Amino acid sequence: MSLLMLRDVSQQPILEPLTASFQGGRVVGLIGPNGAGKSTLLKTIVGLLPATGGDVEVDGISLKKLSPRQRARFISYLPQSIAEDIPYTVAEFVQMGRYSRAPIWASHTTHHHLAVKDALALMGLTALAEVPLQHISGGERQRAGIARCLAQESPVLLLDEPISNLDVFYQLDILTELRKLAAAGYLIVIAIHHLEFALRFCDEVLVLKDGRLYTHGPVERVFTRDMLAEVFRVSAQLFVDPTHHHPRLSLAPLGANGSANTGK
Repeated sequence: MSLLMLRDVSQQPILEPLTASFQGGRVVGLIGPNGAGKSTLLKTIVGLLPATGGDVEVDGISLKKLSPRQRARFISYLPQSIAEDIPYTVAEFVQMGRYSRAPIWASHTTHHHLAVKDALALMGLTALAEVPLQHISGGERQRAGIARCLAQESPVLLLDEPISNLDVFYQLDILTELRKLAAAGYLIVIAIHHLEFALRFCDEVLVLKDGRLYTHGPVERVFTRDMLAEVFRVSAQLFVDPTHHHPRLSLAPLGANGSANTGK
């Protein structure tokens, strides 16, 4: 299983130096308020933004020494949104994830087709394979983006709010599939706003506040009332759903005096 190491990585003035490591076989939630630096961190890790300091390594290999194509063999990335005017079918868009694995002349190999076919099936897009990307919904485009990451066959997946445009069925479905991918050895790093989903589906979380690392560790250690109050300004009660046995959160905004505002 791959190891992703961040060594004093920064993208100043937005992101202060940050050191952390993540092991394959895990789902890592990246959480924090709006503007905390979550998207900046993901873009810096994958190389879309130049780091102002530090280094990113996968299995001891420095990514900054690699070409974009070489880097894509180690790490894939899904942005928050996918443009609506991309002139390709869903299948063609997913096939783009294969560029780091084989030259154009080798794009018709059996393994290539199976990788694309399996990625489409996993995201429930088989029936839309030949539909132009412009003719599908925003949620379906997001699923196509995840499928492209899967077709890339990189051991590390960075996903920036991949469930933000999906209805609740596909939110739960995709998070469940991400857990299966982690069980198969992938490292999944997911920026996520839905705190209860982070608590339920992630193995560990990295918390950002004002561009700085606030804390990082297993969900059961990090998700505390104090953290939620200090970082998200909410009063929280953590409990286990008696029917489905999932961890749950009951949240209320904190007032100016630090007490919970229940709206009553």
